[in-house]
Amino acid sequence: MIKQNKNEKATKLTEEELKEFKETYEGYQKAVFDLGVLEVEIDAFKKKLDELSGERIDLLNHINILNTKQQEIGNKLGDKYGLKQVDLETGELK
Repeated sequence: MIKQNKNEKATKLTEEELKEFKETYEGYQKAVFDLGVLEVEIDAFKKKLDELSGERIDLLNHINILNTKQQEIGNKLGDKYGLKQVDLETGELK
């Protein structure tokens, strides 16, 4: 809102005033729009981060299960064949 003296009645802004007012208004509108775009992007990244965190937890759990199975198989085979290296291509014990 533009203030006026009681004795003056403005009918039109000067070119400089109009230019400054428009630039400020347009800058504000653009900044608000850009902020909205960033908020949408942040929300999307948060959702993606949550998704990736869930996948990470699933993979860590899977690794723990496989590690436990590997230890069980290793113990079982160790009891049967002794502590030896296994060639994964041929199954040969060394």
